[in-house]
Order: sequence, then C-alpha cells, then structure tokens
Amino acid sequence: MHQRKNTTLIQSLLLATLLSNILIVSACSAESSNAPVLSNQSTPAETYDLGLAYYEGNSVPEDDNKAFELFEKAANQGYAPAKHYLGIMYYEGLGVDQNYQKAFEWVKQAANQGDSDAQFDLGVMYHEGIAVKQDDFKKFEWFQKSANQGDSDAQYRIGIMYYEGSGVEQDYQKAMEWYVLAADNGSFDAQNNIGNFYEYGYGVTQDYDKAFEWYTKAADQGLDVAQLNIGGLYENGYGVSQDYDIAFEWYKKAADQGNQEASNRIGRLVMNGKIDDEGIVIYSIQETGLTLGDIENMSQ
Repeated sequence: MHQRKNTTLIQSLLLATLLSNILIVSACSAESSNAPVLSNQSTPAETYDLGLAYYEGNSVPEDDNKAFELFEKAANQGYAPAKHYLGIMYYEGLGVDQNYQKAFEWVKQAANQGDSDAQFDLGVMYHEGIAVKQDDFKKFEWFQKSANQGDSDAQYRIGIMYYEGSGVEQDYQKAMEWYVLAADNGSFDAQNNIGNFYEYGYGVTQDYDKAFEWYTKAADQGLDVAQLNIGGLYENGYGVSQDYDIAFEWYKKAADQGNQEASNRIGRLVMNGKIDDEGIVIYSIQETGLTLGDIENMSQ
C-alpha cells in the first residue's frame, strides 16, 4: 500500500499553524487531557490533517485510534484523502480490526474521486488480489490514472508491466518511456532499470556509458542493486577500465545492505585470486558470518 509517513518541513509548518489556529482545548477537560480537539467550524481537510498528525505522531502523540476517528469523520464528509487513509487503516488493521473488503471499498471511493495515491493503491490491490479478483488489466488501468497525475511509483510500475508484458503487450520502448518519467520524478528503482536497459540493449542501443550514468544516479541514493550493477561493470570492464578492487568496493556497499548476490561476487573474486581476502567478511542469507578464508578452507 502507498503509505507515506513522512512530513516535509513546509507541511510541518502548516500543521503547526493549523494546530494553533483551529484547535481548542476544552477547559473542563484540561486537567484530565492535553489532547487538542477540533472546533465545530473545522473543515474536512483540517480534520484530515489532524488525523494525519496522529497517524504519523507529528506534533501530537501517535494514536491510531484517534487517527481512525478523525479520518472517518473527514471521509464521511466526502474528503478523498481521508477515505484513502481510512482504507489504509482497514488494510493494516490500525485503530480498527483488519478488514480488506472495507479497505478496498474506501480506497476505491478515493480513487474514483481522483486521489492519485488511492489510485495507485487500488492498482496494488488488483495486483495482489486483495478483496478483489487479481486483474492485470484493472491494475494497469489504475496505475495509469495515478501515473498520469505524476505519481513516480505508478510510472515505475507501468514501466515494469510493459517490460514484462503483464496486462499489456510487451514493449521495451514504452517501458523505457515510463521509466524515464519515473526517474525524472526521483525514482531510483527506475533509474537503475534504465541503466539495465542500456547495459543489455533492451529497446535501446547498448551503451555502457549511459548504463554507468544511470546506475550511478540510483547508487548515489543508496540502492543496493545499482551498487551491485556498477560493481559488475568494473569487474567485467564494461564501459570502464576493468578494476577488481573498485568492483569489490561497490560490491561491498551492496553487501553491507544485505545484498546476497554482492556477497557471492565478493567470494568469487577472492576464490579466483582477483582480490586479497584479508579481513573480508561475507554473510549468507541465513546471517551466518563466514570469513572468506573459512570458505577457502572448506573447499580444500
């Protein structure tokens, strides 16, 4: 689901203003509670904003029950973002018993009102078959509605669908178009996939320099798969001078994030005598630490 529990500085300032301008503390309950309450003149948007504050624990203590109550109030007044978050809370079972059917109903209402996050989440629900029959065509339809409003996650998912031929005819060029849109909106997964297209020549002329450029954009944001891919370019000398030590450094960045393939490649470099194994530790999926020296001894 499309949960975004991050609040920008501007949002924080707006919320602080909201809390100071529209919230009042009941004098008769001041001794028992310091929790703010909305005035009778509060708009659905203000009710939603306070619900979001309780949901995220921003400026007020995190309280799922209070968040649900406020989202429900705003949703019943027709406010689409509140309907979406009400759906999220039913989906996750936060502040209410988990109920996928109600989650679907609320998310769909918000999506039909044009809420792009809800449209994306509805696509996810059709993808997962949550409270509704799995349907790639419906998934594509709702992802596209969200993507057309600029949602980078939806744009990225559409790129995947064109790449895989899921719900649409496989088309690498259209996949690239959607990846570029998502990448320009900051999706590092899309940036990595563009690098992959250039490395292997999917729908474009193979270009290792461009592959390196796009992998670097994603790797600089910490994406382990992109770090792995840059390591691969250096190990094989694709578009860069072959350098096993630099390959190791990139593999290590990915391995430190738990990327098992990166650990495997480090092991391969050592076993083939490409780098010195002194002090290097790798980890398996089972999280059992073995030095590369241990592995060498086991293989003898």
